Amino acid sequence: MSIGIVLADGHPIVLEGLRTLIADESDMDILASCSTGTEALEALRNQRPDVLLTSLNLPDVGGLDLLRTLRAEDLGTRCVFFVGSIEDEDAVEAMRLRVEGILLKEMPTRLVLQCIRKVHDGGRWLETQSMARVVDRLQAQETSRGEFLDRLSPREQEVTRLVMAGLNNKDIAATLSLSVGTIKIHLHNIYEKLGLRSRLQLAAYAREKGFD
Repeated sequence: MSIGIVLADGHPIVLEGLRTLIADESDMDILASCSTGTEALEALRNQRPDVLLTSLNLPDVGGLDLLRTLRAEDLGTRCVFFVGSIEDEDAVEAMRLRVEGILLKEMPTRLVLQCIRKVHDGGRWLETQSMARVVDRLQAQETSRGEFLDRLSPREQEVTRLVMAGLNNKDIAATLSLSVGTIKIHLHNIYEKLGLRSRLQLAAYAREKGFD
């Protein structure tokens, strides 16, 4: 069977180039060519491609959000980011979301085809220029996350997670079947342990530590 592919890029010349490149490959079939994230999301849900080859910077729904949807909805599509460059922060998030490929647009065209086939076969394709830095940052983030969790009780972690989700004290209390007063005590203890003053600081601090 052919490898079903959805392409997504905000630049028509890139989409045309990819279509031309892939058209002659007997083992590949372009199911959709999308210029926005919304179009790509619809194609992913309707077409269920084997591989999504997408830019990070799409109009409306970005590449990372597409990857999050793939994971959340368990669509089974493997994802390759086709990028001119990638910031360390985006690479870290892509790795956290278990992206299958990161391919630079400056690479020879034959490598695009090799990447698609390798990813389809269950492999990973990651550009090497920034991956060493990304791995270091992921390891540091994981260490910080562990230290963060060690300082909070399981209940305090639950409260923190709900604060990050934007819930107020009343809603947190209802979710955890506790009183509002108990939630205030938990928050006070969390602030004391972490040296923070507000729920906004707590949410920002927790995200910085990789807590989700």
